[in-house]
Amino acid sequence: MKTINKSSLLGRAIILLVIGIFSSSITLADDLKALEKCETCHSKQASEFQASVHYINRSGVQATCNNCHAGQKHKEGAKSSKVVKKHRIDMVASEWKRLKENNSKECKTCHSPMAMDLAKQEPRSVARHEESFNAGNTSCINCHQGISHYLPDGWEKHKGAIKEKEKK
Repeated sequence: MKTINKSSLLGRAIILLVIGIFSSSITLADDLKALEKCETCHSKQASEFQASVHYINRSGVQATCNNCHAGQKHKEGAKSSKVVKKHRIDMVASEWKRLKENNSKECKTCHSPMAMDLAKQEPRSVARHEESFNAGNTSCINCHQGISHYLPDGWEKHKGAIKEKEKK
């Protein structure tokens, strides 16, 4: 039986580290290219996103447009009018509805309710999270709007209308 010495283990660890850094830098470059690509048409949304906690934060974990919007039907590169035909509040409402229907799947690729350290949260957040989890309501979008983009005018009224439709 062959024994592995410490220098051999160290060498293997360094090789794995280099491969990991190389792979993650390629992924990061691709993600940044995606943001730049989106920004060519969605400059206002990109600007809002770049000011959000999902873009810059104390831990350095960064999301990009594709993390939340990858599954969207989008005519990439298609000629489009300079004027968006849909009001922003309607676009926001459709995104909230989509996230609600898929139980905030995109959020949970990075955020796990099971991994939350409630001891590090504000008491108000702990109470709300515990209440939601106990009710089996784990769709993040129910409470978390305006995290990556600014909330449009009239969002509170629109959110109330969405809740009323859901009750029926």
